[in-house]
Amino acid sequence: MTKTTVPMLGLVDFMRQKRREACPVCKLSQEVREQLATASDKGITQKYVLEWLRSTVGAPITKDELTGHRNGRHDE
Repeated sequence: MTKTTVPMLGLVDFMRQKRREACPVCKLSQEVREQLATASDKGITQKYVLEWLRSTVGAPITKDELTGHRNGRHDE
C-alpha cells in the first residue's frame, strides 16, 4: 500500500490564509477586489472607493478595514 501525502501548508501561507479569513475586504467578490486593486493606479481616492463599496456594492467596509487589507498585502 502506498501512502498519499498531502503537501503541507507552509507557515507563511497559513498566516496569509488566516488573515484573509478575518478580512472583510478579502470576502468581497473577485470582480470587486480586482477593481479595488487598480483604483489607486487610476487616481481614484479612498474616499470614493469607500463610497462606491457602501452605495453600489453594499459592503459596509470601513477606512481602517480597507487600509488594513492593503497594508497586509492580502492580494499578493
